[in-house]
Amino acid sequence: MDPSGSVPFFVLPLVQSFARASAALGGVVAGEGCFGITTKQPPFVDGSPRLRFVFQVTMVARDAPLLHALSQCLGHGSLHRRAGRRPGWQPTVTLQVGSARAHRRSTIPFFEQFLPPTAKRAAFELWRDAFRSYELLHPPRWGEGRASCSQADCDEPVRGQGLCRSHYHHATGH
Repeated sequence: MDPSGSVPFFVLPLVQSFARASAALGGVVAGEGCFGITTKQPPFVDGSPRLRFVFQVTMVARDAPLLHALSQCLGHGSLHRRAGRRPGWQPTVTLQVGSARAHRRSTIPFFEQFLPPTAKRAAFELWRDAFRSYELLHPPRWGEGRASCSQADCDEPVRGQGLCRSHYHHATGH
């Protein structure tokens, strides 16, 4: 910004160009994207499943620049190349984002703004709402330091199953 408070002449076209590119990438996701929920091991101590929320897009390898642009726009995700699975099939590239922190910071806000009103938008909204509900039930503990033993009056760090070394050994015999 210059001292007068006005925006430099070249900024507005850049912002408009970014918005158009983001809308186009939202269209790519509407056509090819997938919002999924998987389970991961081990389950929580109470036996409830530990969920992982994943966003991914798989396209033919010649369209890899689109997925790279989407990854750059989101600021997250990994690209995986795969040879054709059968003779005559083309190689593919998959962009995958599985980090809950990435979803909170980038994936969800980006698609709330740029995913067009389609069936994929409805699927995204169900996925987003499930993600938010899951995080209310199981809040992330990132940055809270080491977990302590779940036994009363024990502040030792957790070894496994929510128990410290001595309580774990007593419970499992290992």
